Amino acid sequence: MKNDFKESARTMIKIITGKNNVFFTNRCNESIRLALEVGLKDGRTHALIQDEGGWLTYKKLAKKAGYDLTKIVTNDGLINPKELDHYGFDEVLLVNSLAGYIAMQDMSSIHSYCLKNNILLINDISGSIGSPEAKLGDLIIGSFGNAKPIDLGVGGFIAFDDDYLELFNKVIVDLEEPIIEYSVLVEKLKGLDSRISFLKEKVSLIKQDLKDKPIVHKNDGSALNVVVRFKNSSEREELESYCRENNLEFTVCPREIRINDDAISIEVKRLKN
Repeated sequence: MKNDFKESARTMIKIITGKNNVFFTNRCNESIRLALEVGLKDGRTHALIQDEGGWLTYKKLAKKAGYDLTKIVTNDGLINPKELDHYGFDEVLLVNSLAGYIAMQDMSSIHSYCLKNNILLINDISGSIGSPEAKLGDLIIGSFGNAKPIDLGVGGFIAFDDDYLELFNKVIVDLEEPIIEYSVLVEKLKGLDSRISFLKEKVSLIKQDLKDKPIVHKNDGSALNVVVRFKNSSEREELESYCRENNLEFTVCPREIRINDDAISIEVKRLKN
């Protein structure tokens, strides 16, 4: 029965990512590591990451794997796809498709530029899971950790088509999939649309409350967090008071995983529905 739930979860992730192969991991960091190692096996030596709006371990894991590293300058986390014309052939692009959980990358154009320039595209869909953008990439990775759309609290995955199966098998060696509550994961996956709708509704209400404030990527309908800039301590205190009054968790920027500017990141994605 446990294996039935595991295979049901695998099938659901295959549908979400549009990939033929799904391997479950202990956590997303392991998924990132495996994806980067596949890139090395594919002859890639140079990793591209966004300068903000990505994840904490992109830089650390890429360097540990032996990649040369370039941070692409972004617009508050969003990559200009034309920048990818400067690269190709020996690169991987590791990107958080829902940058900082506040705005969706133009993944269609990014995917096209990567194809044109022979860049291996690793798409982290921890935040964008369930969206059309979550299907774009050579290797798709994601997390089931706390404060994610699929908030199982543990585990992750890597998904890919058959083109990368041989390379992936060389990378995993004796690595086995984790023992997690796959029955609960299936229920979380079934409830994904409902959870995303809940989070987006909360984001919309917060943006309405703060409509006169400098909200970053204010009109992006994909956001699962709300980031608001402040100019001084008074504005910061006002935003923090709003969060406390409404029982909203927040973090203070600059933070590379949100934006590198003075701002409050309202962590809507941590809410439970």
